[in-house]
Amino acid sequence: ADAKKSSAKIQELEKARNALDKALKESKQSLSTSTKVLQEVQSQYNTEKKRLEDALNGSRKQIEVLSEKLQKEERETATLCLKITSLESANLSLNNTISTKREEIGKLEARVNTLTT
Repeated sequence: ADAKKSSAKIQELEKARNALDKALKESKQSLSTSTKVLQEVQSQYNTEKKRLEDALNGSRKQIEVLSEKLQKEERETATLCLKITSLESANLSLNNTISTKREEIGKLEARVNTLTT
């Protein structure tokens, strides 16, 4: 009777062990599948991250180039403003000289008229 009980208990334990082995095998397969999915997602993430970093670096370079162009144009604009101011000053001076010369011509013409009449 004890041998029968022991034999039944052993069979019961073997069934339980088989069930646990099967569950373990299924869990390992599930883990393997999940690991593959995770690796694929990580690979996609790394690819996208690299693409975005490259795009960001390209944008930074463009900003740097545009910033340098802007600074150059601002310097050129400042130089042109100084030249314009200088030309305006020279123009004013020339206009004053022309005005003075016209007055002198007017006076000389008046003297010529008085001398010739």
